[in-house]
Amino acid sequence: MKPSVLFFICFLFGGMMAQSQSYPWPVGTTPELTANFGELRSNHYHMGLDGRTERRENLDIYSIEEGYVSRVKIEPWGYGRSIYIDHPNGITTVYAHLNDFYPELEAWVRARQYEAESWKIDLTVPAGLFPVKRKQFIAYSGNTGGSMGPHLHFEMRNTQSEVVLNPLKHGFYISDKTPPDILRLAVYDRNISTYEQTPRYIALVKTAGGYTAQDVVVQSNRISFGFTSYDRYTGSTNQNGIYGAALFVNNVEQCRFTMDSIHYSHTRYLNAHIDYKTKLGGGPYIQHLSLLPGHHHHIYSGGDGILKLQDNAWQDVKIIVYDPVGNQSVVRFKVRGSAASSTQKKMGEPVFHPNVLNIFENENVRFYLPEKALYDSFQFKYNVLSTPTGLVHQLHNGTVPVHEFFNVQIRNVSFPKPEKVVMHYYFGTRKKYAPTSYKDGWYTASFRELGNFKLIYDTISPVISAVSNTPSRLSFTITDNAEDLTNFRATLNGQWILVSFDKGKNFVYKKDDRCKKGLNTLEIYVEDMAGNTSSRTFTFNH
Repeated sequence: MKPSVLFFICFLFGGMMAQSQSYPWPVGTTPELTANFGELRSNHYHMGLDGRTERRENLDIYSIEEGYVSRVKIEPWGYGRSIYIDHPNGITTVYAHLNDFYPELEAWVRARQYEAESWKIDLTVPAGLFPVKRKQFIAYSGNTGGSMGPHLHFEMRNTQSEVVLNPLKHGFYISDKTPPDILRLAVYDRNISTYEQTPRYIALVKTAGGYTAQDVVVQSNRISFGFTSYDRYTGSTNQNGIYGAALFVNNVEQCRFTMDSIHYSHTRYLNAHIDYKTKLGGGPYIQHLSLLPGHHHHIYSGGDGILKLQDNAWQDVKIIVYDPVGNQSVVRFKVRGSAASSTQKKMGEPVFHPNVLNIFENENVRFYLPEKALYDSFQFKYNVLSTPTGLVHQLHNGTVPVHEFFNVQIRNVSFPKPEKVVMHYYFGTRKKYAPTSYKDGWYTASFRELGNFKLIYDTISPVISAVSNTPSRLSFTITDNAEDLTNFRATLNGQWILVSFDKGKNFVYKKDDRCKKGLNTLEIYVEDMAGNTSSRTFTFNH
């Protein structure tokens, strides 16, 4: 049996399994997806299904199966307000971006927040304290945390390993007879770093039998392919991520990837799976159908996907892109290579490699990239700029992704108070601030990006806005020049109160029994990463 035929049968069988083990839809509305598992996002894979909530909040959310609430987490970004439910079959389901939980759970969580005097909280719930049944109401949908619009984010995890599973292969079925769309094909010269070239695009023609492309002649003996594709399910125009793809040369499989399961410790490997430089420059998502040398992620199987071409010998290439229930699209073309290309490296500039420790240091700046920090080699470039606010150290640029955190150290002995110094990173529209530690004239901060770095002497205190008072709530904002706050506390008539700060900026106190009739006094205290503080006192009638 041909590999491509066996391949199709396996995925069709997987789709049939999903249909026979059907779970109820967790949202109290018509089942619709706005995003699927493995979809490409900034610096991470999408780790579940996004269920449509009709562009509004407070729809009913249901447990898909019996079990018990095992964890509740509330945070300003990320998943916002989320519930984790453990099920007897060894699966944990996650429901995220929620508003209020069901009353009994909401009251218990609120009591724990008051005990800890913290709105942000991560609670392990005693087993069996909150049992749930199949289709039981557990919360209202919302738009909390990192959500950019009302929806439910839903996940399935292996309870023991915490590996996140693709729900469309584990009990969820969406009617789908639509094969993926393939928009573009790209070729890379793998004698050169993928960060030091622009991909060559190959025009595709859609036919009744799939896609065809013109025969390709390349000036290289080592190449790889990438492509842009999206999937749709029957009756929907929403562009979702693809489930997988496979590369065949002369009908022999070379490489494939499949979005079956991903652990959170691997989700940042998305930056090795895509052409990061092209996407960061405003281009499309191009998914590699090959392994970069520093890509240590299990979605790939088979070979490395790099074709070793012989001079003037034509090779038959076939790329299959498929969805969870066996629908597939196929691209066929021929490729021929020639002598290896060459590039002229600039003298004096070091070459950084994946899988080894990379070090750069001079009299004013130094850093060390851990062994698993890089995905591909590149020629590192350093420059320093003098600005009115101090020196800017250009540590290459942000078009090269970094997998792990690393310490940047900048030397400066002129600041009178080291504790007031923060490190500022920026590249293009991206910017971040980090607190520093100080020793022997060197300031150290941790980042996970290459680009521009400078020290800032921060003596500017956070700004607390005026308070808006309505019959049911108080609200205000806090802003800071370095953005991140490290300490916040609010009291009402001398007692700590539960103030939410979803998305980090909008602070809201929903009036409870600590807000008395008549005159009340609100005190707000905040501290930034440089230790600058602000406080304000307000009085209001209720």
